[in-house]
Amino acid sequence: MGDGLARILTKQSFDPEAFIAKLSASNDGEGALLELRQKVHALNDDTAQALKKNVYKNYSQFIETAREISILEGEMYQLSTMLTEQRSLMYSMMGLSLVSDKAVVEGPKEEKMEESPEEETRRNLAFLLEKVEGCSSVTEVPGRHLVHDTDLVELDPETFVQMQRTHAFLLSDSLMMATWVPTRRGPMRYRFQGLYELDSLAVVNVRDAGPVKNAFKILMFPETRMYQADSAKSKRQWLDILEDTKKKKALKDKQKKEATNRLSDQLSPSPLSPTGDKCILPGSGSKEAAEEAPVTMDTDFLQADWLQELPEDLDMLIAQRNFEGAVDTIDRVTEFLKDCPKGPALKEFKARIDHRVKQLTDGLMSELQVSPERSLRGGPRAARHAVTQLIRLGKSAQACDLFLKNRSAVIRYNIRQLKFEGATTLYIRCLCDVFFTSLCDTASEFLRAFPDHFGCYSAFVIWAKQELESFVSIFRRQVFESKASLTTIAECVQLAKKHCAELSKIGVDLEFSLATMMDSPIQPVIEETRDQMVEGIRYRAQDEMWRPMNQQTKEDCDKFVVEMKTLGFDIRQYVFDGCFIALTPTTVQFAKSSITLADDLLRLYTIELEPLIAVAIETVFKAQMSQFQSALKSDKFQSERSTIVKSAQFVGEKVMGRVFAMYQQSNRALPQQLQTVQMNFRQLK
Repeated sequence: MGDGLARILTKQSFDPEAFIAKLSASNDGEGALLELRQKVHALNDDTAQALKKNVYKNYSQFIETAREISILEGEMYQLSTMLTEQRSLMYSMMGLSLVSDKAVVEGPKEEKMEESPEEETRRNLAFLLEKVEGCSSVTEVPGRHLVHDTDLVELDPETFVQMQRTHAFLLSDSLMMATWVPTRRGPMRYRFQGLYELDSLAVVNVRDAGPVKNAFKILMFPETRMYQADSAKSKRQWLDILEDTKKKKALKDKQKKEATNRLSDQLSPSPLSPTGDKCILPGSGSKEAAEEAPVTMDTDFLQADWLQELPEDLDMLIAQRNFEGAVDTIDRVTEFLKDCPKGPALKEFKARIDHRVKQLTDGLMSELQVSPERSLRGGPRAARHAVTQLIRLGKSAQACDLFLKNRSAVIRYNIRQLKFEGATTLYIRCLCDVFFTSLCDTASEFLRAFPDHFGCYSAFVIWAKQELESFVSIFRRQVFESKASLTTIAECVQLAKKHCAELSKIGVDLEFSLATMMDSPIQPVIEETRDQMVEGIRYRAQDEMWRPMNQQTKEDCDKFVVEMKTLGFDIRQYVFDGCFIALTPTTVQFAKSSITLADDLLRLYTIELEPLIAVAIETVFKAQMSQFQSALKSDKFQSERSTIVKSAQFVGEKVMGRVFAMYQQSNRALPQQLQTVQMNFRQLK
């Protein structure tokens, strides 16, 4: 019947008036209505239960969906990272294949042109030292000369927006890029930006489209850059000269390798020489060959197959983001080259390795750099791997700087996730948990990442103090600028001090710095609270009749005695006639407020604030004593003198005694002026 009623009520054409009229017209009208009422109530309860079940089911599905979305978000981030790495790897492989194919298939174009004295001078690279800042290492490679150079404008490969003015120097074996220095002093016009080997770059023509004119791309492993020439002729010249220079370098490398192999065969040990020493072949010009042998020793030393393939192996390891393997390879070749005789070939080979080391360093540093698209949920352990490899490369200072910047971004991200909801104390508790926990994790991870690099510890101390200043800035904005009460401020400050003290367990002591930063905003709060209490004492004294308190009944009096006992006051000796207390209402009010004030001030206690705290308590008690003195001198209250004296003695003995006990419990020295105030209370008669 219930299901039938539900179907009737849920029909779209249901007419309630017609339904009730039909039901009322039946013979048993009243009984039918009562029965219908019970069924409607039962149907209402069933509907409510079904609604609750549906709400719970939907809520469970919502939680499950949110969890799945969170997992998918992490997987999408990983997929994005993998696609970016694959893109870089494809660009690098395209560049390598373009270089190798063109170097083998196409022959060099020998063009012999007469050079003017000016061009001859520019080719020896001497003028680079005068025009480009920071390029001294470029000119040290023997046989390197300048082929072509012009001004270019670097464009963003995706948005085609002009980024900066550059100057490109095409050398016989590499491409050097320099940025324009707008505020130059002296002859320096450019600043060294980077040096790229011709073997590891490829040139791609860009068709003119829209605002992009006379542009071309250079695939510099593992990145892509776009440059714009000032004219179509200049662009065509760059494309042709770059391609021709790459071919010449490939031919020169091939000839050098063949000549080295021939010379190695001539200087190889003779089968007739039992000592294994290098003998001089007949007809080889004995003395001259003997003198030329040491010159080629570094070339012979570098003929190992694994050394010849080492630059390409490093390129692949960097593209695959196998940073640890790349650093291991660099350590291996560095150790091997210690025994290699110094010469032009060694210097050239080291230049190629140094270029890969720079690329590897940039890749590792990018792991620690903070960007909007990079997730910040990894924690300090996620950066340990990159830091370790940078330290192995001798970049401990850069690793330290980037590690700390990464942690700063993580701390700011975690703080931004906090929502200011509810009481100020609750927010500050969450803020302290997030900040000091992150600071503790960073300190622990820093000690693991830089165990023997004591020079980095000072950088960590400076960083920790700067982060503490940022924390205090947020703290002041939420606590002091919100006009919170002294009790709330004292509780929040105590929370921060407690968390800060826990850092000392791992050797990071910031308590003094925190206290110094907090003292400045605390001082005006103490002074303002003191003045408000003094004003309140004077205001309440105006309406005070200085009569004993009447609790009306013995039960209410007993409750009041218990309440005062919780505050540390035993007032049973002041009770008389069952429900009267020989203390005035203003005295009791002062006792409660002064104890709260003393407790709050002692929680804010520092050495610098000690005089201000003592003066604040002294001022408040003197204001109350002044009201007692005025009442005793007034003829209006002659009949209440006994109550006034007892109230004054209560303040001097019980209340100030409780304040003294609070000083002792907090291991603070008792101020002399408070003892003097207590003596003045005892002298009141």
